[in-house]
Amino acid sequence: KWYVPQELYKEYEWRQWQYTNYARNSYQRYVETPLEGDYFYDLYGNYVTRGWLIFNNAQIRPQQFGNTLFKSDRFGQWFSEVVVATDQQGQYHYSMTVSSQLRSILSPMIFSKPRFDGVQFDLATDRYETTLVYSRISSPGGSTTGDLEVPRTNNTTLLGGRFGVGLSDNVQVALHFINSHQSNTLSDKLAGNPFAGALTVAQNKTVNFIQLVLRDDSPEDGVGGAAFFPAGSDVLITYRDGKVDAGKDIRFEPVVEGGFLKKGFLAADGSEEIRLLYDLNSAAFIDRASQPKEEIEKIEFRLSIGNDYQIWMTSDQQVNRDGQPVLLLVTQAEGNVKDITNLRILAFEYGLPTATHIFGGTVEMRDLGGFDVFGEYDLNWNYRKYPNPTKASHSAYSGTSDLRQAPAWMLNVSRKLNPFFVFGEAYSMDPHYNTRTFVTQGAGGIEYDSERRGMVELVEDNDDQDRYPDTVRYDWLSGDSRVFPGWDANNDFIPDINQNDNFARSNTTPDYEEPFLRYGSDRPEFLFGVDMNNNFWVDQYENDELPDYPYRKDHRGYNIYGGADITPELRFSVGVMREALISSDQENRSVYGILTYEGDSPRLGRLRVFQMSKKVADDIPNNLLQWAPDNTLLGGELTQVEDPLLARDTFVSQSFVGHRLEWGSFALTSKMNYVLFKQLMNKADLSRFDLREEDFFFGAINKLSYRRDVGPFVIEPRWKSEFRKQSRALFAFEEQTSLLELLSVLVELPVMRVTQLQAGVEYVYFNDLEDDLNDYNSLVGAVQFSNETYYLGYRLRSLVGLSLQRKVFSGQESRLTSQSFITIFAGLD
Repeated sequence: KWYVPQELYKEYEWRQWQYTNYARNSYQRYVETPLEGDYFYDLYGNYVTRGWLIFNNAQIRPQQFGNTLFKSDRFGQWFSEVVVATDQQGQYHYSMTVSSQLRSILSPMIFSKPRFDGVQFDLATDRYETTLVYSRISSPGGSTTGDLEVPRTNNTTLLGGRFGVGLSDNVQVALHFINSHQSNTLSDKLAGNPFAGALTVAQNKTVNFIQLVLRDDSPEDGVGGAAFFPAGSDVLITYRDGKVDAGKDIRFEPVVEGGFLKKGFLAADGSEEIRLLYDLNSAAFIDRASQPKEEIEKIEFRLSIGNDYQIWMTSDQQVNRDGQPVLLLVTQAEGNVKDITNLRILAFEYGLPTATHIFGGTVEMRDLGGFDVFGEYDLNWNYRKYPNPTKASHSAYSGTSDLRQAPAWMLNVSRKLNPFFVFGEAYSMDPHYNTRTFVTQGAGGIEYDSERRGMVELVEDNDDQDRYPDTVRYDWLSGDSRVFPGWDANNDFIPDINQNDNFARSNTTPDYEEPFLRYGSDRPEFLFGVDMNNNFWVDQYENDELPDYPYRKDHRGYNIYGGADITPELRFSVGVMREALISSDQENRSVYGILTYEGDSPRLGRLRVFQMSKKVADDIPNNLLQWAPDNTLLGGELTQVEDPLLARDTFVSQSFVGHRLEWGSFALTSKMNYVLFKQLMNKADLSRFDLREEDFFFGAINKLSYRRDVGPFVIEPRWKSEFRKQSRALFAFEEQTSLLELLSVLVELPVMRVTQLQAGVEYVYFNDLEDDLNDYNSLVGAVQFSNETYYLGYRLRSLVGLSLQRKVFSGQESRLTSQSFITIFAGLD
C-alpha cells in the first residue's frame, strides 16, 4: 500500500507517509513523463530507446487487418517527410531512407518516380552497388497517418531492387527488378511464385460469366479486322480435382453478338465488335458440366483467329465502381495483316490482375576500344489469377500462349575519333510492355477503369523533370498542370514567354504581346531544334501523357548518324532513321542531314546557325499536351495538340540563323526561323489525306537598342521588327502573313538616393497582310516611381505609376485603356 512509482520517487523524492510543507521549497508541478516519449524494445526484448515512434510498417499473417502502417505527425513536422539512417566503414557505405517525396530511379525503363512514398535501402562499395525499394503503395501514408496505425487486410505492395558490379574501370553490369502485387493478410500461403501476387478478398469470388470482345486493331482503315473462326475455337474448363471439360464436348458454346458474317468466319472490321459471352449460369453449362461453377479453378480459351485483331476480356467480377464490367486488353496482332496469313489458335486463361513484374539488366562500357556502349533488356509479366473462394492458393498466368512476357530493349553505341564521330541506337518496346499497376482499395476492390483511383505508374510521366508527376494517379491525385518543357531556361519555374505571371498575381497576356515587354520576348515559333517525330514541334519542348521511357511503347527501330566537327564551332552530320509500330503497319522512315554552327566573337558577336534537311515518310501520330502561351500558373490548363501528320511523303527543311552583337551602348539582335514541309506525293494522295503541297512557318526578327547617359537621364530608344508568314501555327491551323514594327523610348531619372522616375513611350504598327480588319496601331505611355529601401529586415520595392494605351483597329474607333497602381514588394535579397 505504501508503493510509490519508481519515477516519482526518483524525480520528486515523494514519501507517501511524510507530511508535506512547501514553505521553504515551493511545490513543483508534475510534468507528464510521456513528454520524454515512450519506452521501446526490439524483437529480442532489448531496450532500444525512450522517445517517439516515427515510422512503422509491419505485417502479421494470417490475420484480419494484418498489415499496419504508422507515420507520426513528427515525421512531417520534425523531419520534413525525410528520415535517413546511414553507416560507413572503410569502403562500405549504407543508408536507409524513408520519405514521402523520394526521387527514386532503378532504370527509366522499369522504375522512375520523382515522388516516391516508401523506403529505399542502399549499399555501395568500391565495386558493388545495390538498392532495394519498398512501399505499401495502396496506402503509403503520405506525410502522416495522424499518429494512428492504419491497418489493412488487402494491400498492393511494391518491391524492387538493383544489383550492379563494376567488372573493370570501363565495364559495369547490373541486374534489376520491380514488382507490384496484390495480397491479403488472411492467407498464410507462401508457396508458388512470390512475384505473382494473390487475389484480394473482394477479387476472390465466384465468376458467373466471362465475356470476350474482338476488335479491329486498325479501325481507321475499315478493313482486315479480327477474323474469328467459331468452328475452330473452344474453351477448356478445369476443376479442382483436375477434371477438364471442353466446351464443344459438353456443347457449351458462347453467345455470339456482332461481327460481319463472311465465308467461314466472322469479321470485326472498323468499329464493329464481336462479343462472345460465356455464361456459367446458363442451362447449357449447369446441365452438362461435370461440376458446378464453384469448383472451377481455371478457364482457358482457344480462339481460332487471324488478321488485325484485338482481344479484350472481362467478367462479372472485373467491374468498376458502378458494378459495370470493364474490358482489359489481352493481346493484339502484330502489323496490319488483312489476308488471314497469320491465322492461329491463340490460347490464354481468364483471371483477375494480381501483379506486374519486370526483370532485366543493363551493360555499360565506357571508352572500351574507343567505343561507348549502353544496353538494357527487360521482360515484363502481367500476372492474373482465376478466383475461387474455396481455394487458399490460385495458379498464375501471364500473357498468351504466343507471348507469356513482353520484352523491351535498347542499345546505344557511339565512337568519337576526332574530328569524326558516329552514333547508333536500336530499340524495341513491345506494345504489351507495362509499368502500370492496379491498386486495391481497403475492402479489396479495384477500380479497373479509373486511372486516377485504381492505378499507379512505376515509370512516371514527368516531361519537365520537376518534383511532381505530370499525370493524376492514385499515389498523386494533384497531378501537374504546369508543364512546359524547355520553356524555363532561367529555372524559376515560370514560362519564359510569360515571365510576369505568378501565383499571387495572374497574367494571361504573353510577354511577346505585352507593352514594353514584347521587345525582349519572342514567340515560341522562333525556337528551333530537332523534330525527329515530324509533328511540327521541336522535340525538346514536347509534353505528352506517356511514361518517360527512353523510347515510346509499341515502337521498334534504329537511328544511325555520323559526321565530323569541321571546326570547334562547325559540325556536320548525316543519318538514317527507321522506326515502325509493332502493332500496325505505320512507320517513320527518314534520311537527314544536320549542319550547326555556334561561334562567339568579341568583335563580330554571337552567331548561331542550324540547318536540318530530311526526306521523310512518317504516318505515326505523336499527339501532345502543351502549355498554351496565354495560360496562367494559378489556373492554366494544358491543351491537346493533335499530330497533323504532315510528313507522310515529304521533304522537310528547318533553318535557323541567330545573331547578337553588343557594341558599346548598341545591342543588335537578328533571328530567322524557317520550317518547311513540302509534300512529294501526288494530288490524289494530297486530297485523300487533306494536305496541302506546302506547310511552313517563316519568321524574321530584328531588334536594335541604344542605351546612353544624358546628364542625369538614362535614355534607351528601341526598335523591333517582326515578320511572319505561316500556313499553320503551333497550336492551330492558322494562315497568316503579318508585319509588326515597334518603336519605343525608355527614360530613367534618379530623383533621390533610392527613388527613381521611369517613363516610356511605345508605338506599335501591326499589319495583317491577309486580313485588313486585324490591322492596328497602338500608342502606350507610362510613368512609374520606384523606391528601394529596407524595413524590418526586408528589402522593400514600392512602385507607383500610371499607364495609358490608345489602340486603333482598321475601320474602328480608337480605344483608350488605362492602368494605375500602387504596389509594394518585400524580398530578402
